[in-house]
Amino acid sequence: MKKTVPLILLIAFLGYYFYKTEKLNSELMEMNIELTQKYFDCIRGGNNNELIYENGIQKVEIKILNGNDYLEYDKPTKTDFVLTNIEPKTFSVYGAGIRVLGTKGETMKTEIKVPINYLETDTLNVKIRFGEKPEENHEFNIPMKTTE
Repeated sequence: MKKTVPLILLIAFLGYYFYKTEKLNSELMEMNIELTQKYFDCIRGGNNNELIYENGIQKVEIKILNGNDYLEYDKPTKTDFVLTNIEPKTFSVYGAGIRVLGTKGETMKTEIKVPINYLETDTLNVKIRFGEKPEENHEFNIPMKTTE
């Protein structure tokens, strides 16, 4: 009995130590991923490039008209898809909460409103397709935030 108490304490201590070490490693991995993403964002010239898709002379740029580079849950946000060298009639956009308001020149005007518990992650996936047979496609990942 006297030998089992220290043994149990040792096992408990080792379990706690491994738990903390694993948690610390997990946090360090998350920080490493975040820093790597920020590094590549800096190389590319900032976060706004995530809202631009270029393929040769064709280009699609998402402009969030409230000035942010993210969307807010449960808040309708006017958003423009600015098309360069793309026929608007061949362009389509898909995603949760996206409502097309119309097209003016080479700009597709939309409004995006995503319910708060709709997405699994805080990232809205917006898919676009364009071209004669819609052979061109791309997926944008727009950060979502909760309104405070």
